Amino acid sequence: MRKGFIFNHNKCVNCNACSAACILENGWTVHPRNIFTYNSQAEGLIPLINLSLACNHCESAVCMNGCPTSAYSRETVTGAIILDELKCIGCRYCQWNCPYDAPRFDSQNKTVAKCHLCYSELIENRQPACSSACPTGALKFGQLTEPDSDKVFSWFPDKKLNPAIEFTANQNHTPLKIIPENIYEEKDTKPDKEGRNITTDLSLIIFTFLATISVATIISSLIKGVFPGKIFFFLILLIAGFASFFHLGKKLRSWRSVRNLRNSPLSREIAAFIVFALVASVSVIFHIPGLIIASSVIGLILLLLIDSVYIYTDRSKSVILHSGQTFISALLIVSFISGIILPFIFVALIKLVSSVHSLYVKKLNSTNFGIRFLRIAFLIVPGISLILHNSNTDRPVIFIFLMGELLDRILFYIDFNPLNINTLIDKKLNIERDEKKRG
Repeated sequence: MRKGFIFNHNKCVNCNACSAACILENGWTVHPRNIFTYNSQAEGLIPLINLSLACNHCESAVCMNGCPTSAYSRETVTGAIILDELKCIGCRYCQWNCPYDAPRFDSQNKTVAKCHLCYSELIENRQPACSSACPTGALKFGQLTEPDSDKVFSWFPDKKLNPAIEFTANQNHTPLKIIPENIYEEKDTKPDKEGRNITTDLSLIIFTFLATISVATIISSLIKGVFPGKIFFFLILLIAGFASFFHLGKKLRSWRSVRNLRNSPLSREIAAFIVFALVASVSVIFHIPGLIIASSVIGLILLLLIDSVYIYTDRSKSVILHSGQTFISALLIVSFISGIILPFIFVALIKLVSSVHSLYVKKLNSTNFGIRFLRIAFLIVPGISLILHNSNTDRPVIFIFLMGELLDRILFYIDFNPLNINTLIDKKLNIERDEKKRG
C-alpha cells in the first residue's frame, strides 16, 4: 500500500491553516496548497464543500512525463513528485497537463513551484506541514485504502492518473456548517491561479501560425518547382523562433527544452522545429531539390507534433478535430497558394463545417461571435475568388485568406480548454443551479 493524503470534507471549515503551514514551513512565494470550494456563495439547496488540495503525487504523473526539461522526478522513498526549479524554464506546460491545479507559476522567480510532500519530513517519519496543522482533522496523511477515491465528487478530475488522495466523508452526511465570515463577500474565492487568456498565448499563436506558413511555403515550392524567396522564408523562421521564447519564464534555459524527447510532446515539437529550420534553410540557400523534399516531410511531421502538444493535454477532446489545427491549416494554405482547386474545396469544407458548428453549439459572447463570423467570411471570399477567377496570386485575396487562417488559430486557443478542477467545479455548479431553477 502506498501513502497519500486522506481528506474528510465534512470536517473542513476553510480556515486555510493547511495552506498557511505549507507556506511557512517551506518559504513559498506561491500557494501550493489551496482550498477549492464548491458553492462558495453558499446558495441554498446546493451543498457547500471545501476541498484542501495540493499536488496529489500521482502514479501516472502527467506533469513529470510532459515536462520538456525533465525538471520533475519521483523521490524513491516517499514517491513524491519533486520539481527541480533550477531545471525549470517556466513554460507552464505542466500547468496545462495537471487537472488538479497543483503547479503554480512563481512570477518572481519566473519558474513553476509546487508541493513536494515535505518528503524530507516523511523520511524522518514526521507528517507533512499541512496535515500537521489541520485543527479539525479534515486533512491527514497515511496509508491509502480506497482505490476509487477520485470518483467521490463528480467534479473531481479523473484522468486515470491514480492520485495519492483518499476521501473518507460519508456523502449522505451534511458538512459542518462552520462558514468563514468572508464567504459571502463579493469577490473571487478561487485559488490564485494565473489563468490562460489570449494575451498569455500570443507568443504561441505567432509561433505556431508562422511555423504553419513556413511549412506550407516549402511544400508549395515543391509542388510548383520554384524555390521560395530567401528573405521572406528566413524572416518567417526568424520571427517564429524568436516568438517561441516569449512564453518562457527562463529564456536562457531554453536549451534544456529538448531533454525529454521520449515522453514530452513539447520537447519533440521543439526538436522538430529546429531540424526543420536547419534542413529547410540549407535547401533554400543552396537550391537542393532533395532537401526540399526532405524538409517538406519533416515540416508535416513538425505540424503533427505541434498538434500533439495540445491533444496530449486537452483530454476534453475540444481541439482534436478543430479547424485551427496546424496540419489541416497547412493543407489548406498549400492548396490555395498552389491553385489546386479540388483539394482546396475538400479541406475548406471541413474547416467551414467546423466553424459553422462552433457558431451554433458554443455559448458565444459578441466578441467571440464576431471573430468566428469573420473567420467564416475570410474563408468563403478567397475560396470563391480562387474557384471562379483563379485569383490566388492577388495580394488582397492572399491577405484576406491568411487573416482568416490567423483568426482560426486564435480561435483554436480560445477553444483550447485543458481539464482543470476549476472548470469542472464551475460546470457542475451551473448544472445544479439550472436544475434548482427548473425544480
